[in-house]
Amino acid sequence: MKSLFKKIMFLPFLFAASVDLFAQNSNLVPQGLTTLGTNILGVFTGPLVKTILMCFLAGCGVAYAFNKDNEKMKRNIIAIGIGIAIITGATFIVDAVFTASS
Repeated sequence: MKSLFKKIMFLPFLFAASVDLFAQNSNLVPQGLTTLGTNILGVFTGPLVKTILMCFLAGCGVAYAFNKDNEKMKRNIIAIGIGIAIITGATFIVDAVFTASS
């Protein structure tokens, strides 16, 4: 148990030390993979996905309002709402981290 805890605690330090090595080598990722990643990012941050997530969030609000007495349903709805908030906020968080590091 302690060994697993030490590995988990050591992982962020290892990642922080290796980020500089990856940042210096600009030829590490092939150009075709970079454009593919940009296209995939465009799909997930496009207006269609944002509209779908807004509809899901509105559905969570309606389900939460009508299922006030059902505790299991309430937990599921809150979990879905938090997941949607993380998905929509992820692009802003990543953009903020990359602009702050450059």
